[in-house]
Amino acid sequence: MSELAKRTVFGSLFVIVVIGSILLNYWAFFAVMLVTVFIGSQEVSKLMSKEDNRELKLMAVILGTLFYVLGVVLFPIAYILQLILILTPLLIALFSKNYSFEKIAVSCWTAMFFVALPCTLMMGIYREPEFMLGGKYLLIILFCLIWINDIFAYLTGMAIGKHKLFERISPKKTIEGSLGGLVMTILTAFLVNHYWLHMMSDWKMMGMALIVVVFGSLGDLCESMMKRQVGVKDSGNVIPGHGGILDRFDATFMAVPFVYCYLILM
Repeated sequence: MSELAKRTVFGSLFVIVVIGSILLNYWAFFAVMLVTVFIGSQEVSKLMSKEDNRELKLMAVILGTLFYVLGVVLFPIAYILQLILILTPLLIALFSKNYSFEKIAVSCWTAMFFVALPCTLMMGIYREPEFMLGGKYLLIILFCLIWINDIFAYLTGMAIGKHKLFERISPKKTIEGSLGGLVMTILTAFLVNHYWLHMMSDWKMMGMALIVVVFGSLGDLCESMMKRQVGVKDSGNVIPGHGGILDRFDATFMAVPFVYCYLILM
């Protein structure tokens, strides 16, 4: 199978699993996000250190997964338990003889805040459809906007991209590509909302699309920075042709907290 065919097949399966779980029911999406947190925590721990430290990876996976499960299952009293989890790396480092506080804190806190927190917030959006102006359908829109930005940023960059956006971190990304993704994402958000969904005002939908593009792109760059510092091309290999969980969810992880705040402010 060629690389393009592999990317197309497994990319389509990825979309089917994510969107299908959202449409199926709350607990199906919970399970998909649980797997995402579990694998994503392993990957982010690996990217935080050039060494393959199984103990650090285990700490990150346990704390990241607990942070997510507590936030979803025990909502809203989970906030207190999550605060306790945030302090846990300090206590682990206090009694650890093998790892410094910096290594423990970076692995565990990145797993909790960069991976588990956005997944918890997505479950919050799903859980409260009236407050969040559409619940699961808003999540589908969110994912679609992220994917549209990725696709058109890539196509525009390939067609007319000349000026590097952030060459030190991601040499292939261009300013022209980013602008193409931005314009097409906002335009798509307007057209779909104005002529079909009527989920919120057009300006609010376009505002959400802008947040998705800006912070999603920053998430992509942040994950590229993590990979560059350890000299790897992909965060993992769980999705053939696409890499790891972080490679597929990096934009989502960064965009979701800001979209969530935007929805609350609305």
